Amino acid sequence: MTLKTRNAPFVLGFVILVYVGFALMNGFDWSFADSMELGKEGVKFKKPVLTLAVHLLVLILTYLFPSDWKHRVVYLRWHHPLPGSRAFTELCAKDSRISRANIVKQYGEPPTSPTEQNALWYNIYKEKQSDEVILNSHGRWLLFRDVFAISIILFLPSSAFTFWHSGTTAGLTFTLIYLVLIFGLWVCTRNTGIRFACNVLAR
Repeated sequence: MTLKTRNAPFVLGFVILVYVGFALMNGFDWSFADSMELGKEGVKFKKPVLTLAVHLLVLILTYLFPSDWKHRVVYLRWHHPLPGSRAFTELCAKDSRISRANIVKQYGEPPTSPTEQNALWYNIYKEKQSDEVILNSHGRWLLFRDVFAISIILFLPSSAFTFWHSGTTAGLTFTLIYLVLIFGLWVCTRNTGIRFACNVLAR
């Protein structure tokens, strides 16, 4: 089972929760969520067609935002946004678990250019990718990254519709709550990405 597959139930659950909040604010029916079963195999509803539709919607939302753009938004960097691009010039010094001496002993003096740093970091990751700690760390990073991207994609249409359908008060309330959610997910995504990068060097 891939990490994306493992994360799928949580991503699906997040999209449904966002819809429930949107439906409550606009007076729409959300009773279908009562029949939702969330498990390791994914999200299931009593109606198979609804299950298929929700899975298809989430699949589209997940891949609508290219990975490069997700990384740029998360780390607010246009070029070389991934933490691996700063692994040896910045992250090593900030994490006491990482021994620079051990890195130099195993891989030589690490590079300083972002491209070469990320390439070396990725090679180290490939050696350790089956480690349980790294697997879990990588999975959390992918989960928060995808959920954060989906939250951004859904923000404008859901907020604009709420203003139009339910008025200014409801629109402002929904927008403010949603912005708090986006900010929280942004912080979590940044932190889990940096933690993943550091775990690879610390293990």
